[in-house]
Amino acid sequence: MKLSWQRQTLHPKHKFATSQGVSEKRVTIVLRLEHDGIEGMGEIIPSELYGQTLDSAEETLNAAREFLGDDPFVIEPIVQRLIDRFDGQRATIDGIDAALHDWCGKKLEIPVWRLLGLSAPKKQTTFTIGIADTDEIREKVDEALAAGFDALKIKVGAPNDHETLTYIRSVFKGPLFLDANQAWKPEEAPRRIVELARFQPTVIEQPLDRADWQHMVDLRRFKVAPIIADESCERPADVNRLNGFVDGINIKLNKCGGICEARRMITLARGFGMTVMLGCFVSSSLAIAPALTIASLVDHADLDGALLLADDPFAGITRTGSTLQLSDRPGLGVWPVSL
Repeated sequence: MKLSWQRQTLHPKHKFATSQGVSEKRVTIVLRLEHDGIEGMGEIIPSELYGQTLDSAEETLNAAREFLGDDPFVIEPIVQRLIDRFDGQRATIDGIDAALHDWCGKKLEIPVWRLLGLSAPKKQTTFTIGIADTDEIREKVDEALAAGFDALKIKVGAPNDHETLTYIRSVFKGPLFLDANQAWKPEEAPRRIVELARFQPTVIEQPLDRADWQHMVDLRRFKVAPIIADESCERPADVNRLNGFVDGINIKLNKCGGICEARRMITLARGFGMTVMLGCFVSSSLAIAPALTIASLVDHADLDGALLLADDPFAGITRTGSTLQLSDRPGLGVWPVSL
């Protein structure tokens, strides 16, 4: 199997801010895996939070070649070999996992969701509103509602949270997902959670630092909304650790290592009775497609990473209101718009 790749720069429509910082662009890596005249594609989205960079991803790709073998169909063994050797670089493994699935679907001339025995991907996604000043928040919310989105995800952890949420609830009565991105300390979080109750959130994501996961059990007792672990939950072993401390988990494929590992996490979480959510980073549709492929297995999806872009370099995902639908083309069902 031959690997090749290139970096791509993505630009959000609006400046994107969370409690952890501001981003005006995202650079990802488009991966191509060629074998037997067929090309599979995947996208790599490194996160410095998990010790990954663009450079470390490319170093991993160079080193990963010797672990691939010569049969793209043995995806699980390949992914396990890569995890054994490159556990800290799961964003890169995610890209390879996606490219392998894409290759197999194209080789068999079927969509990956059919290869996995799943329903055709059609799932409601939240639309994310980042932290901003009040006027910009109003503009973004009004724009989202005018575009037909009927589920919103709001980044909280800023001084103007209550002003923001008061306005949103004055114009929007639908599902409201609140994401604190580790904004609060354990001693202040109970007050913050109780203050959010009047906004009737559907879930509250990662209110505490990822290292403070044991304190999230205290926040469940207020029963304001299910407490969902995101940054505290990277891989399957974390699901076991978090059982009993949170109500659910947010799985991101670039955190866990791709479709294979995500499905393990879903199975574990279901066994524990947890709520399961699929999330994403700002990315192109090439990275959204693998997550959307398995979205029928989860309760909630936050797969708007490509919807936040000024221009998406990949096509194949259509939106009606908040519902995303993946094409039935062979493989992951997306393709570069330049082709």
